[in-house]
This record gives sequence, structure tokens and C-alpha cells, in this order.
Amino acid sequence: MTTTLTPYTQLQKALFLDRDGVVIKYVPYLSKVEQVELPLGAGEALKRWQDAGYLLIIITNQAGVGRGYYTLEDVEKVHNHIIEEYGKFGVTFTDIFICPHHPQDNCLCRKPAPKMIIDASKKHGVSLSQSLCVGDAPSDVQCAINAECQPVLVLTGRGKETLQNIAQYSRKVEIFDSLQDTVKLIPSP
Repeated sequence: MTTTLTPYTQLQKALFLDRDGVVIKYVPYLSKVEQVELPLGAGEALKRWQDAGYLLIIITNQAGVGRGYYTLEDVEKVHNHIIEEYGKFGVTFTDIFICPHHPQDNCLCRKPAPKMIIDASKKHGVSLSQSLCVGDAPSDVQCAINAECQPVLVLTGRGKETLQNIAQYSRKVEIFDSLQDTVKLIPSP
């Protein structure tokens, strides 16, 4: 039996999402399920992105693990709760990538390094040039630029603080008040 390979495979497009301040309300070093709160309209917004054909992939630094504030098990419980809460809106996250390292570990995965996005793109067949990265922190914006996907800043979490230095970036950054408002970027069919 011979297997025929398709010569061309269509790459997926993705919406890479920071967790704290974007997918959930910002709480410094959040570690408990009880602390998780979805931003207003976020469930409906991510459902629209998903329905438009975008994979939803969370990319998050969780230095609280490296600092000893909480464990990877705590992070997993929080992520399972986030998945459950967004599931109520019909939202499915394709994957979640985390960097658990302390900032002084000089790891290769901590944002603004693009490694988590690049790894996700390889794993899921994602075209970075057709994808967006939504974040609230300078590390999110720079990570998107480093990965060569479209940076999107939301003014939730640490977004207003990040906006003060927006001119420093080498690429145009789309700016929205909230995750809910990013749906304006969904291309018309």
C-alpha cells in the first residue's frame, strides 16, 4: 500500500493570547481557581475568532512557578478552569504554552522571546504572517514582533501602562480597549 502525500497543505491562522490581563482579568501571580474572572464579552469574542477559522492558543509567562509562589499543578488547575469557563461559550483552546521559569533563569521560552509562538506554529501548522498575538504587556507586543505575527495591544490588565511606550515598537501595533473589541480585526468573508 502506498501513501500519497498532498503536495500543499494549507497553514492555519491563529490568535495567540496572553493569559493574565487578556483571557482572564489581571491578578498579579494568580494561582487559584477562585481568582479567575473572564473579562466582559471575552467569551463571545473568542467564539467569533474561532468561528472565523482561527486557532486559539494561550502563550503565558508564569514566573510565579520559578519564584516558588505556586506550582505547575496550580497552573494546570487554573487552566482547566479557564477551559471550562470558556467552554460555556463554545470556545475551545487548541493549546496552552507556558514558561514557568524565573526571569533570571535566562531560558529561551520567556516572552518577549518568540519560542512559545514558534513552537506552537510548528506543532499546529500555523502561518505566523496570517496570525495575531493579543497581549497587555510590553513582553507580549515584543514577542509578537519577534515571531513576525501581528501585535495587538488591549488596554486591560497592564495595557494602559504599555500604551505609554507604544512608539518604541518597530511595527504598527493594533490597539483596542478590550479583547471584546478585537473582533473588529476579523476579516470579512
